[in-house]
Amino acid sequence: MDNEALLKLEGLHTIETIAEALGITRQSALNLVSKLKKQGHVTTSGGGRKKRLYKITARKQRPRKRGMFDIINKHSPMKLNPWYDHQVHGRYGPEEALIDAIQTRSFRAILASLRLFNHITNWPRLYKLAKEQDCWQKVGALYDLARMHFKVRKMPQKYQRRKKEKYKWKKISTLKNRNNFPEIQGKWHVYIPFNKKDLIEVA
Repeated sequence: MDNEALLKLEGLHTIETIAEALGITRQSALNLVSKLKKQGHVTTSGGGRKKRLYKITARKQRPRKRGMFDIINKHSPMKLNPWYDHQVHGRYGPEEALIDAIQTRSFRAILASLRLFNHITNWPRLYKLAKEQDCWQKVGALYDLARMHFKVRKMPQKYQRRKKEKYKWKKISTLKNRNNFPEIQGKWHVYIPFNKKDLIEVA
């Protein structure tokens, strides 16, 4: 297909509108879409009960890389509706997604991310990332909170060592401070905004 035809098709289409625009049969349109998709000019959305849509661009589209919302929604029963398109090129797993969720300070994102603790396999990396973002206290508090309510991978003992005298009190989310789970709050000097009812959503 030449560039002129691609430019003509740029935008969102159904199979029917592609066939109509080019004056071809529906089967020919399907074959064309398949070819353009392999060449990187088409991404799809919808399907099932919704009409399948094809986004066509003359310029090749880079494959979408998964990000924080993708990983959290894969592992958590509480699904998040992304409020921005988060993609990361390169290494990105549960460790990075957990830290990014904490950095949003979003009540729902952090609550949903609790389920990631059962998929953490690289504790040194998680610790390093958290120290870089100055949020290891929050990671520790969330870990202790998660393990009270569902199965999680065990954190190595050396990462639970802490120097209380150097800890300043921190808030996890933008909500006001609450006196929930006082033992965990006192251990990590972190205000926990969640209560037992909230945790049912991710249990």
